[in-house]
Amino acid sequence: MNDALITEKSTLIDCLRLARTPGIGPVMFRKLLELYKSPRKALEALHEGACRDIATVCSVYDAEKEIEFCGRIGARIIDIFDKQYPKMLSNIFDPPPVITVLGNEDLLQSPRTVAIVGSRDASANSIRLAYELSLELSQMNFITVSGLARGVDSAVHSVAYHGKPTIAVIANGINVIYPRENAKLYKSIVREGGLLISELPFSAIPKASLFPQRNRIISGLSLCVVVVEASKKSGSLITANFALSQGREVFAVPGSPLDSRCAGSNDLIKQGAYLIESATDIISVLGFSGMTGMEHALRDTQKRTSKNTTTTPVQDLILKNLSISPTNIDDLVICCSLDVSVLLAALLELELAGRVERLPGNRFALIATSS
Repeated sequence: MNDALITEKSTLIDCLRLARTPGIGPVMFRKLLELYKSPRKALEALHEGACRDIATVCSVYDAEKEIEFCGRIGARIIDIFDKQYPKMLSNIFDPPPVITVLGNEDLLQSPRTVAIVGSRDASANSIRLAYELSLELSQMNFITVSGLARGVDSAVHSVAYHGKPTIAVIANGINVIYPRENAKLYKSIVREGGLLISELPFSAIPKASLFPQRNRIISGLSLCVVVVEASKKSGSLITANFALSQGREVFAVPGSPLDSRCAGSNDLIKQGAYLIESATDIISVLGFSGMTGMEHALRDTQKRTSKNTTTTPVQDLILKNLSISPTNIDDLVICCSLDVSVLLAALLELELAGRVERLPGNRFALIATSS
């Protein structure tokens, strides 16, 4: 191993030890670096009792074990000094000192990243629109970023099923799949040239308090944030606020004033967010050019998508057990005799096809079609 690689690994271990020490978050990490000039010197100061609130410093052994565990699944930990660390993310107020990545690391340096976020219990129209926005942007060589939650996030990442790369920022360990229904999507993202990112330790379990802090990474990686559908209490508004504080543009899709699921996104528009209805609206505001002929290709893609009405046996079974009256997911599991993860994956595909609508309370219903 040459001197440069030894230095890189030494810096990684120092950064990881500092980041994994209880009581040291991204802001404290930055302050320690400003004060002591390097992770190694900061660790030495902590060992000498420089901070009375820090009782135990993460050991070299624990840091090396985490690096080893990540390597076993093909993941890698990148510290803020690594040349692969995303430049846009490094410039926010509180960048994660280390990130664990699984998949195509080249996406970390993409200059064309757009975050799309929204409700977990989004309407069928918003699910479809989130997917179409993500697909259109992918066709224009943009990389979409979201949080791998159910609802809008899952729709955004579903472009992976069509061989398109996407970035998922997760609020748990890189090896933990959450929600479980997204196991197939998690694997597809990696397989199709996408990327999973986490700032949390290997095997960390998701907790409610971790999602808001995850959202700053979604916006920090992106040129802008698009809010497809959000209630007034939606976590998507947290992402939008992070975007504003980071100097990113914010876009929002308008919704009916009668639908409380759209109240938050409508408020964003009132407060100055760009109103958008298509990917070209986003592109024009961002100022990208060179899209000649792309709209025709997109229209052809949309026509082919709309004509594809083929369903799988699992989807047929679900459709037979649904009606326009809402059905709870637990009842569907019993009626269809399917594993819940298989059922939810198929339901997402039906949502994207405009056949099924997800309703609050994890209920589903057929979308009525005019004859």
